Amino acid sequence: MASAGSSLPCEEQLLCSICVHPFSEPVTTPCGHNYCKTCITGYWDSSHQTQCPLCKREFRNRPELMVNTEFRDMVEHFGNMGVMGEEEDTLATPGEVPCDICLGPKLKAQKTCLVCLASYCRPHLEPHRRFSNLKKHQLVHPVSNLEDRVCKKHNKMFELFCRVEQKCVCLVCLKDDHATHSPVPLEKAFRERKAQLHSVTTEIKMIENAKSRSIKEIQKSVEQSKRELEKEIADIAEVFTALVASLLRSQAELTELIREKQKAAEKRAGDQVTKLEREAGELRRRRSKMENLLQTEDHLSLLQGCPSLYSPAHTEDLIDPLSHFTPPFTLEPFDIKPQSHVGTVKKAVAEMEKTLNNEMQMLIHEVRLSDGCVAVGQLDVAKSAMRNEFIREVWSPPQDKLMMIQQCDAVDVTLDAYTANSLLTVSEDGKQLRFLQSRQFLTALFGRKFEFQPLVLGRDGFSSGRFYYEVHVRGSTGWLVGVVKESIKREMFGLPTPELGGWTLLKHTEQFQDVYFTGRHNNLHPLQLRERPQTVGVFVDYEMGQVSFYDVENRTLIYTYSGCPFIETTSGLKAFVYSVAGTSVHSRPKLYPIFGVFGDDSNNVLQITPVAHAT
Repeated sequence: MASAGSSLPCEEQLLCSICVHPFSEPVTTPCGHNYCKTCITGYWDSSHQTQCPLCKREFRNRPELMVNTEFRDMVEHFGNMGVMGEEEDTLATPGEVPCDICLGPKLKAQKTCLVCLASYCRPHLEPHRRFSNLKKHQLVHPVSNLEDRVCKKHNKMFELFCRVEQKCVCLVCLKDDHATHSPVPLEKAFRERKAQLHSVTTEIKMIENAKSRSIKEIQKSVEQSKRELEKEIADIAEVFTALVASLLRSQAELTELIREKQKAAEKRAGDQVTKLEREAGELRRRRSKMENLLQTEDHLSLLQGCPSLYSPAHTEDLIDPLSHFTPPFTLEPFDIKPQSHVGTVKKAVAEMEKTLNNEMQMLIHEVRLSDGCVAVGQLDVAKSAMRNEFIREVWSPPQDKLMMIQQCDAVDVTLDAYTANSLLTVSEDGKQLRFLQSRQFLTALFGRKFEFQPLVLGRDGFSSGRFYYEVHVRGSTGWLVGVVKESIKREMFGLPTPELGGWTLLKHTEQFQDVYFTGRHNNLHPLQLRERPQTVGVFVDYEMGQVSFYDVENRTLIYTYSGCPFIETTSGLKAFVYSVAGTSVHSRPKLYPIFGVFGDDSNNVLQITPVAHAT
């Protein structure tokens, strides 16, 4: 540490030899040695001796010790410089910025000077804290890529941005290659580029959200299709099961009918057999009698016995019928062979199978050509078409700039009743503002209210990004909407103007037909509009410094304030102190929505309406 400069003491000289820590309330013994007051008194109390711990010199009486104020101030001074800071004065490790001045082992840099273009550890940073000409240098947190901030051609810091060539330049570059260009300060270019990135990021986020919604819709559709498919498969199985059951029932019915037919045929055959057997028995009896007559030689017996065979009762059976018994004779054919239905069944089943196969082939062909089963060669085309179709169904691109603002930048605004003028009243939900015919003196005792103008602020402020809200002004004879800085004076007599930190749009009273925007010194500038707006949309881009007003119903731009100084630059002594401390000299005050109603009509009402997210 002593190598940092001859005027700096070494670390050991600033440490108490008893506690080995930086001096706290240092005192000096008569022998000239320094100790912490509590350390030396504690040492004497514990050892019961009055001597110097270093030189062992004994004192007859315990000396009366007084704090060495100059030595204490010196210890504190060098302690603040970091001479004793063990955590500050450490060697730079990989990834940390090293000191550019250290000749031996490189200490960790504490600050980077944008003027000297070098990084310093705490000891080598001391000249920048002591010498007045070096105190003006801009110190920032250690920067590792310092060479990227310097113009390699002129060895000067980049301070400007060339919009023509889209690159950073130094002041000397303006005289060489960029004399005719329009460079802007880096900070302004930074804000513009940041605003552009914010806009692009918003659009990307919107597309990303649309794709995420498409993914969810596709997944939902797949799940629903899967459920429907499982149900359809179950229904098809049920249909085929029912068909098989019907065929089995038909088979059983046909089989039973055939068996019944067989039983009936067998019964008819049995009856016929019984009849034939009875007739054959009768014929055998008669034939036996005839054979007996043929054996007799008695003429009388033959003649007497034969007529009985020809009696009238048997004439039909024996005389006339004998003719068909005489050869050749025939019997009525009787066939019980069952009729074959196999061919008919086969034909019917074949026709039904053919019809069913044709229907099933047509159905399979339709399913194969549908979205559920696409040929391999058509898969990519089908996927692309399906993806585009889903995107068209799920997300409709914004039709205009206002629609994009409504989708991405809408915020919920609530009125702050504690800032309302005594002639105004705010609804309980903080969404409605109404004009009163008499003042509310009791409410004027609370809050920071506007004293002379019927105005009120929104409850929440914004110090970055973009925001948008809508106000229903229909029916109000006089109204005011816009934004103001949080530092706006509540006791002002006039209306908020840009020079006071207010950017507003107003319609004063019924006698004025036009809508106005405020200029310098409370000047009102009329806007010739075709129609009086019913709902006004207020859009603020903090980074771009813009305040825009829209006619929501007609979706047209009414007026835009541009170049609004939302970001404030600190000047004077504060800027110097901030630069020395490495703090930004720019502040970002909050912007608050502001509302107002004018006129003595109690029907003057403003209504903050929810933003309709158009799709």
